[in-house]
Amino acid sequence: MTMQPQITLPGDAASYVVEQNYSRYTPVEQNTWQTLFNLRMEQLREHACREYLEGIDVLNITADRMPVIERLNDLLRPRTNWMLLPVSGFLPGRTFFDLLAARIFPSTTYIRKPESLDYTPEPDIFHDIFGHVPMHANRVFADYLQAFAQIARQIDDNADQERLGRLFWYTIEFGLIRQDGKVKLYGSGVISSQKESTNVINGGCIVHDFNLEEVLATTVKVDELQPKLFAIDSFQQIFEVTPRVRQIFGV
Repeated sequence: MTMQPQITLPGDAASYVVEQNYSRYTPVEQNTWQTLFNLRMEQLREHACREYLEGIDVLNITADRMPVIERLNDLLRPRTNWMLLPVSGFLPGRTFFDLLAARIFPSTTYIRKPESLDYTPEPDIFHDIFGHVPMHANRVFADYLQAFAQIARQIDDNADQERLGRLFWYTIEFGLIRQDGKVKLYGSGVISSQKESTNVINGGCIVHDFNLEEVLATTVKVDELQPKLFAIDSFQQIFEVTPRVRQIFGV
């Protein structure tokens, strides 16, 4: 598949672009998508935030079949001016953030094996599209994601990159939000994982109110269920902290 309309990609991003080759998905792979989708939506219909569920609906992401990236772009671009780009896998940090800063989200096209339904160490289309993309249909969150990337792409110091990465982790990947008197899910890592979601819902992790300084001081746990997460009051709240983040990191 080709991107339409044609765009100029930043940096070296073009070297990672692949075709989705939709016709090559096997029945087993389509069934994996369907199984994962149905399993997660049982929980998310009650526990995901309103904006995520709206994104699932307006982008027409369903259990029936894996999404066609080009068709998602037809729905996403007019809404928030974001688009997806099919890529081969993990990208270097600078390339990843260059793309996000241009409102382009890189998505893998591979789907995990049936024996690894809850977790895969490699990025896959379920995490990338089911986990991330519905939130990109929300204008405020979409603007926050771009603003974060515009900061991240300017940081070269390893210690600063690790510290800023905590903000990415505790919002974009494992973010929570308070809605209707309850804690709801919106981060892609918690959205796409049955175990992580259940850990939050069952009170297995401490939930603190979002505080930028505390988030930046909280180390990331990548090899265990999250012991502590942060809940925002609105997506405007995290968008509005980005000027402060620029001050902290001097960019």
